[in-house]
Amino acid sequence: MMVHFDYYPKDRPQIHALEQRLASAIKHADAGELGETEIHIDGNDGYLYMYGSDPDRLYRVTSPILKSSRLTAHSEVTKWYGPRRETFVIR
Repeated sequence: MMVHFDYYPKDRPQIHALEQRLASAIKHADAGELGETEIHIDGNDGYLYMYGSDPDRLYRVTSPILKSSRLTAHSEVTKWYGPRRETFVIR
C-alpha cells in the first residue's frame, strides 16, 4: 500500500512521529510492515510505503492514524491486489 501526501520541510518531525505510529500499529496487528518513506528534497510531497499480504487489512489497521494526521488526512492511497490496484483519497 502506498500513501501519497503533501508536506513542508518543517513537517519532518511530524513525518517521523507518523512513521513510528504506523509501524507500531502494523506490527501490533501483525498486518505487515512499514517500508521506506520517500520524501522529496524540495519539500512538497512524499510517499509512505506499507507491505502486507492483505491490503484491505493493512488499510483497516492504518486508516485511523492516517485520517487523524493533518499530513495524511486527505492523501491519496493506492492498494495493490497483485496486478490490480485501487486508488482513492482518504475522506
